[in-house]
Amino acid sequence: MRRPQRRTVAAGRACVVLAVAVAVAAMVSPRAWWSSPERSETGSSPAFMQLDEKDGKFCGKDGDMCKCFGHVRYGRLFTWSNDVIVDGSVNCSAATFGDPMPMDVKICKCYPTICTTDMGICTPEPCMCPTSGDPSVEWAKKTLMTGDGLKCWACEKRQSTAGVADNSDSPFCPTQLGRCSTKRSCKCESKTDTKRVMKTKDGQKCWTCAPAGEGSGGGMAGQKAMFWMLPLLWPFMDLPNSIWQVMSGCRAITTFLGLCVLGYFCQTFCQFLRLDRFFSFYAPTMKKGEFWRLFTYFMLHSDLQHLCINLFHLLDALDLEGVPDMEVSPGVPLKCTRDGPIASICYPDVGIGRAHVVSIIMVVLAYGALLGTIKNFGALVQGASSVCFGVDGALIALYAMFLGAGLDQKLKIPEFGAFFWMRIGIIGFHIIIDIVQSICGAGKDTVGTMAHMASLVAGFCYVILFLPPMGKGDLFDSQQPYIIDCGLTNAKYVTMDGATKDCLAFFKRGNGVEVATAQKIALCILVGGVLVSMVNAFLKRHISDDGIACCKCGDDDKPKASAEQQQTPDSDLLALRNHIDMMRDGLTQLERLHRNMPNPDTLSPAASASQ
Repeated sequence: MRRPQRRTVAAGRACVVLAVAVAVAAMVSPRAWWSSPERSETGSSPAFMQLDEKDGKFCGKDGDMCKCFGHVRYGRLFTWSNDVIVDGSVNCSAATFGDPMPMDVKICKCYPTICTTDMGICTPEPCMCPTSGDPSVEWAKKTLMTGDGLKCWACEKRQSTAGVADNSDSPFCPTQLGRCSTKRSCKCESKTDTKRVMKTKDGQKCWTCAPAGEGSGGGMAGQKAMFWMLPLLWPFMDLPNSIWQVMSGCRAITTFLGLCVLGYFCQTFCQFLRLDRFFSFYAPTMKKGEFWRLFTYFMLHSDLQHLCINLFHLLDALDLEGVPDMEVSPGVPLKCTRDGPIASICYPDVGIGRAHVVSIIMVVLAYGALLGTIKNFGALVQGASSVCFGVDGALIALYAMFLGAGLDQKLKIPEFGAFFWMRIGIIGFHIIIDIVQSICGAGKDTVGTMAHMASLVAGFCYVILFLPPMGKGDLFDSQQPYIIDCGLTNAKYVTMDGATKDCLAFFKRGNGVEVATAQKIALCILVGGVLVSMVNAFLKRHISDDGIACCKCGDDDKPKASAEQQQTPDSDLLALRNHIDMMRDGLTQLERLHRNMPNPDTLSPAASASQ
């Protein structure tokens, strides 16, 4: 019976020692003992941290800069300060966190928050991306905005751009993809390779070698250049195959460009066709029913420079119709797909299709011609500039709704929203240049500027009024993904019926407008412009067509000239009368000279012999 007694005595001694330890700990830090982590997050007392907490990691001692994306606590052992949310770095000091343990050495511990990786979802507090197990890809953090305008963060997969340091003693830089040497003195083993600079994941510079013409060591430089490729460069990617591929994928715009080139050729080298008279837009000819001029003046251009500018302008708008089926490189398509490879370099198809592009061209041609001649009704209009600005207006509307609906966040394409902003900036630059040219020309090109701005507005209003499909269903579930619930745009929609109404948001969620309201505004603008042009044509109906009109109907119904107009001779008639008077004076002088000449029959024989 002695062994059980010994065990009982040992257990009793252990209980006594444990009780004494608990009492001492409570006397040393009573507040830390009774406070819980949940209470410390909202209260002002320090939090007691359990010893088995494994997610916290040391990020700096007292006075250091703690680098963390998430929550940081300051203290030591069992006593810690309240959490501070950090997005990058914070000074590990009592001035920032307070002093939970005076007179003791303290440290900072980081409890990182992992950003969400789900498409369309973001984390509302600073976070960090997870570590990728695949060295060829990495998680990259991007900053987003919620529908309420709050900042949030999310992570997306991208091809790895950071190099892996190679610590070998070789004097040559590594040539393996993604490998680099931290030795600046390393050289390329092959004379055809070029030395390139990379960075490791911790930001340290390193060097690698790659064949001339290829991208950087990480491969992202070449990809980024391809990604930012404008539609203007699509026909020149793989000549001559790329030209036929663009013509097949964007038939409406390329056919329009072909007609412009054909019209300029006939206008310059086949002048006997007199296309200037038949195709130019001249507002007074509308009185005789020559309405085809509203849609044919785009084929004529004053010079080759004018034609080339319009051609390049329209080539940069090929994505309005769609993205052709072509390859950036062997096996890599230009057009993006919803479930395509993450690292592929592609261009999302947000085009509105061939039928809507043709309709936009017809609308902007007529609208620009009618409103462009309001100030100068007798101006002769030629060129395709109205179409250039009209498709720009349609692109602005598409890009604005694309960004406002947050569709760029649903795609797996890095920073495509920024690419759209760049496209909008280029269009804005075209508009500014056109306005500046008109101002510097002392208003000489007012007709052209008014026609361009009217076409720009007409293209924008057309997209709002008809709401064409965006793409061919390769990226989004619906044909009109830019239509969103009004509850996502403004807090004023508090009821279920109001929050579920269809809205259009322009550039950002806060600029939301109901679809019905936006369409009414667009319709009023278009109809108002047509009415203004009709009133202007009625007020200036006395202006003659100067013989440019092909039809002769209505010539007998010309209004009689006023008394002042009858008294004032026409310039051509006055010149003709002056010419007749000069001819009469010349004839009078000839008759006088003929009368003064001697008659040969009356001369004497001696005079005749001498002659």
